[in-house]
Amino acid sequence: MRGMPVWLKNLQSSVRFGEHLLRLQTNFILGLAGAGRYDVSVVCVESESIRNLNRVYRNVDRATDVLAFPYHEDTEPGALPPVQEEREEDYNLGDVILGISVIREECEREGVKLGHRLPVIFTHGLCHLLGYRHSTPSLTEQMYRREKALLTAFNNSFGTHVAPLTSETNY
Repeated sequence: MRGMPVWLKNLQSSVRFGEHLLRLQTNFILGLAGAGRYDVSVVCVESESIRNLNRVYRNVDRATDVLAFPYHEDTEPGALPPVQEEREEDYNLGDVILGISVIREECEREGVKLGHRLPVIFTHGLCHLLGYRHSTPSLTEQMYRREKALLTAFNNSFGTHVAPLTSETNY
């Protein structure tokens, strides 16, 4: 094991949350995914920042809860990217950008605690870094199953009852 592979940077100031707990949870989820050797950057940003990223990279002009930018292109769903031992950068899965204000607003609407939603949103982003997509019904089902498996194991360890972000009814 290479240590704590999640690098967490909080670039927003409008929402307070437990950064230490989120770092612990994201490292745990990364391990559950079998990717504990890999690094992931988690960056928490304001609504306007994630809106700009969404507009530039996805051509969607609205704020969103999560964006994922994989380091490795064309990763097969569930397959870890190949690494060359001497290339430290190969151990990078990519970046998960969290729109914390958007997530907080969703939590308030749905009556969910922010601390319970953040690991769910991270898991969704991580699945994207691991090659999962939700662009067709069959891919959505595959992603839902992976999110559900990871979050079931997470729930068993943390005593929570969180559910996948990808909806079972979307496929």
